Amino acid sequence: MKDKKKNPYIMIAAGGSGGHLFSADSVSSELRKREYRVILLTDKRVKNLLNNFPADKIIIIPSDTFTNKGIIKWPLSAVKIFMGLVVSLFWVIWSRPKLAIGFGGYPSLTPLIASKLLGSKIIIHEQNTVFGRANSFLSYFADGISNGFKHTNDRSQNLLNYQNFIGNPVREEILKFKDKKKIFDEENINLLIFGGSQGAAFFTELSYKIFNYFPQKTLENFVVNQQCKDEDINFLKDFYCEKNIRHNVSSFFYDLPELIHKSDIIISRAGASTLSEIAIIGKPCIFIPLPNTLDGDQESNARNFELSNAAIVYNQNSINPKKISNKILELINDKNKREELSKNIKLFGNPSASAKIADFAENIIG
Repeated sequence: MKDKKKNPYIMIAAGGSGGHLFSADSVSSELRKREYRVILLTDKRVKNLLNNFPADKIIIIPSDTFTNKGIIKWPLSAVKIFMGLVVSLFWVIWSRPKLAIGFGGYPSLTPLIASKLLGSKIIIHEQNTVFGRANSFLSYFADGISNGFKHTNDRSQNLLNYQNFIGNPVREEILKFKDKKKIFDEENINLLIFGGSQGAAFFTELSYKIFNYFPQKTLENFVVNQQCKDEDINFLKDFYCEKNIRHNVSSFFYDLPELIHKSDIIISRAGASTLSEIAIIGKPCIFIPLPNTLDGDQESNARNFELSNAAIVYNQNSINPKKISNKILELINDKNKREELSKNIKLFGNPSASAKIADFAENIIG
């Protein structure tokens, strides 16, 4: 029997949001099937999502960024980044990984820098249509780059020849629903509303506005599953009870894959992981990208889908709640439009992305 303790390590670095972590989760699972040991380095912000992460060792590292901070806070940020590098160097020496894979977010910086300094090969996976700042920096000394979407706006134009369009990996729980069909029932119209792994106060306000434009008979046919901030839960529950709308409100859905499958229409942000998971299952979507982000990644992601008639997109800064309620009614009453959006968005999904990234990693290892 093969001694697993002798199997080589691959280091995975991801953090900052559930989106980065979910892609890493899927690839980690694939690598372990291939008898690699996996060590994950991440930050405390995703600690509550780590319970079932498929890794042999999970390390929480100090991390920070200088972005969007006043200069007076830079010294503290520098100390945290330096400590993150020290901790990363220790675990690279301890695990001696054959390869380090970064999935974006500033917590991935120090583990990949440490790996490169100590002689390990590194690859990065960029989930968005626009390179994030961490991946943009790392791209200049990465041994390989894989992409979740075909890029239209890169900081790393000089590296385009070294990139591989693979698609974004998604969780096994999502793949279970890729071929399952959901029958539309006009008396039980499932709406899924969520703002990413950490919720969004904006969607609480939006829901309050858009549901005031529907006739009562339509409201009684809705089943709303909505993710929101903890502090908004009671407000939304009271509002939906007042409107006689069946509802399930929570700050986090551990059964999100099933809720995506059961939904008839989805209203959400446009993070790369969210888009990729919905694309596997295939649902009519209204995307409202997070505005004013540093890189404009969500806006770029969403418009990429819109150009292919795979989603409906609204800008948060100029949004009209009545238009959204009318669009929902239009989708409810237009079976062909729902099916067209569902069919087109599935073209962006890649169920084999995890295996392809694992293949790519093994080719880099040699």
